[in-house]
Amino acid sequence: MKKKKLFYGWIIVFAAIALVFLDGLLLYSFGVLLPSIQEKFEMTKASVNSIFAIRCIVFAFSMIVFGKLIDKHRPEKVIFFGGLITVFGLLLTAYSDTKLSLFLNYGILTGIGDGAFYVPAVAVVQRWFNKRRDFAVGLVTAGVPISGLIINPLSAWILSVSTLEITLISLAGITFICLLPAFLMKQDPKEMNLEPYGGPFPKSDNDESNNWKTNQATKTPAFIILYTLLFLGMLSFLIVVTLQFDYAINNNLNLIASSIAPASIAAGSFCGRLVTGYLADFINRNKILFSVFLGQGLSVLILLNGNSLLHYTLFGFCFGFSYGGWIPIFPSLLKDFFGKKHVGQIFGVFGTGFSISAIIGPPLAGFLVDKFNTYNYGFYICIIACLIAAGLALLIKKPIKD
Repeated sequence: MKKKKLFYGWIIVFAAIALVFLDGLLLYSFGVLLPSIQEKFEMTKASVNSIFAIRCIVFAFSMIVFGKLIDKHRPEKVIFFGGLITVFGLLLTAYSDTKLSLFLNYGILTGIGDGAFYVPAVAVVQRWFNKRRDFAVGLVTAGVPISGLIINPLSAWILSVSTLEITLISLAGITFICLLPAFLMKQDPKEMNLEPYGGPFPKSDNDESNNWKTNQATKTPAFIILYTLLFLGMLSFLIVVTLQFDYAINNNLNLIASSIAPASIAAGSFCGRLVTGYLADFINRNKILFSVFLGQGLSVLILLNGNSLLHYTLFGFCFGFSYGGWIPIFPSLLKDFFGKKHVGQIFGVFGTGFSISAIIGPPLAGFLVDKFNTYNYGFYICIIACLIAAGLALLIKKPIKD
């Protein structure tokens, strides 16, 4: 008997995980680097967080650009050359000696390069899967929490035995290595004379009436609600990610132990993505979104009512599981609602909700800590944002094209 060949779409998934891992590297390493950057450049928490916000502003535009490029050009070239910008950004950040160069190298360059990872990877994977698409996307987006599990403690360890500069150079090296799987990416199954996993997409997917243009999709109530959910969920997530490491340090945990606390968010997020990605084939997606946003908000109460590594770890896993639970749902909803023809660009515009939340959340949380000398107000914002999102999740309806 002939052995059944491995469907190339799963190789695409593997490559995409490595690329999304890099998005997580930039996300999770910042919280570990924050105290060292603050000390080196003599900055307040709010001003250091503003660097992250600037990177996310640039990232917002970058996602749209790379989303459009991935719809029209070969993904391997677009992703690789975009990722090189991140490598150079991290290297130059290591040699930055002024606040201006720090803002330019970390805020601008890494922000531009980051757009080449997440959106293109998810957009390409969706073209390879008709069935099990939520699960495939869940696997791909799991690259972010996998990165958190590895990069958080690794960055803390490198920082503890060397310097901020060496840590940044090390992160640049890791970025370059993980960027190489970009050359495995293929635009579409047709390129290799294959069909998508689960058979051809319905003929209606190729019907122009079911493929929305970006400017049409973004005006629908469904897109606006989904965008708001992304903004609120990410607002909560980014406040926690940027504050929790410093919060643990201020509660007398050592450097390595403090890195384990946010790493538990990554562990929970990994599980959440896989579980909801699998369940989405059997359970209404609105109910899944309601449950995970509710769980994300209520889990913050664990953090506010405990002061031990066990509390931080339990909170992190519950918070991460809930946060990760809604991540794979959005790309599939966008594809089902608006078709696949312009999915890269639509998803790129959708992803700017992350950037807007980053512009507001971390700087606001840092300001509240500087102003009132407590982390609680930032965590209260997380709870409120998630509860609002849970309610909105029940209002999502598929739009009807005129």
